[in-house]
Amino acid sequence: MLKTKLPTDTWVRATWDEYIQEIADPAYQKAKCYYHNIKWRIEMSPVGSDRAWDHTVIIVAVSLFAAVKGIALTGRDN
Repeated sequence: MLKTKLPTDTWVRATWDEYIQEIADPAYQKAKCYYHNIKWRIEMSPVGSDRAWDHTVIIVAVSLFAAVKGIALTGRDN
């Protein structure tokens, strides 16, 4: 069975039952899903190799700057 890819990161008009049926799809297991005023929204996390690379570059740059300037840092990563 061929399934049409649903739009993400936008509000889509749908019933509550349609929303529940769609978010049960394993493809949306890690997505953030919302339902409000007869509309649903699925937000897919932009996690991937490119994002990881960008994240690492920023962390290293900030750490080096802080080390050179003698600035104490604490960090959190998710």
